[in-house]
Amino acid sequence: MSARRLSPEILDSLPSSDPSALASRRDLQRLHPLLGQTHLWLRWLQKRYPDRPPASLVDLGCGDGHLLTTLLPQAFPNGGHGSRLFLVDRQPSVPDSALELLRRQNWLPTVIPSDLQEWIRSTPPSELILTNLFLHHFQDYELRDLFKKISTLTPMFVTAEPLRGFAGAIGSRLLGILGCHSVTLHDARVSVQAGFRDHELSSLWPNLSDWSLTERRIGLFTHFFCAEKCP
Repeated sequence: MSARRLSPEILDSLPSSDPSALASRRDLQRLHPLLGQTHLWLRWLQKRYPDRPPASLVDLGCGDGHLLTTLLPQAFPNGGHGSRLFLVDRQPSVPDSALELLRRQNWLPTVIPSDLQEWIRSTPPSELILTNLFLHHFQDYELRDLFKKISTLTPMFVTAEPLRGFAGAIGSRLLGILGCHSVTLHDARVSVQAGFRDHELSSLWPNLSDWSLTERRIGLFTHFFCAEKCP
């Protein structure tokens, strides 16, 4: 399998209100269950936090926040117990209705419009930081620096990324059958090319002796990575 290859994604350059951006985000909402990510995150949250949600949770690169704002009520049917939820994105587009639903369920959501470096400089520590389809936007040297900083901000970091491989390459070219927008078709293809496999993310994580790392393929399209600080 060839090395990672990063190319600009169209959605990243569009204003959140652009019709093409709205269409592509709707596609992503439909694709999360088909890619297995909805099930993956639901199972992981329920297994890792069986009794209570994390006291503070960051969704880094949240976009429209649909995945997490949909999952949390399912993963924690007894509510958020006052947990702080930080939704971070350069151009967040989280609907007010989703935030209000979370508030009614005793979550304390805050949307943070910020680029990555600005957020890192100003954010306090959190119990959990997660990302979904976000890390593949960065070169390896950028990820190494990002991981070094994140490792000082949380005892638990977890991500689900595109799996770079044959199945993903073929699948990204078949999304037109599902009626996906041209922006989605382009971005899916380049996302797979920039995705991960094997232990590529583990090799970038700092202070390996202080952390327990899990990195593996899940299904045909997802690469999963979790770093948990040792007690």
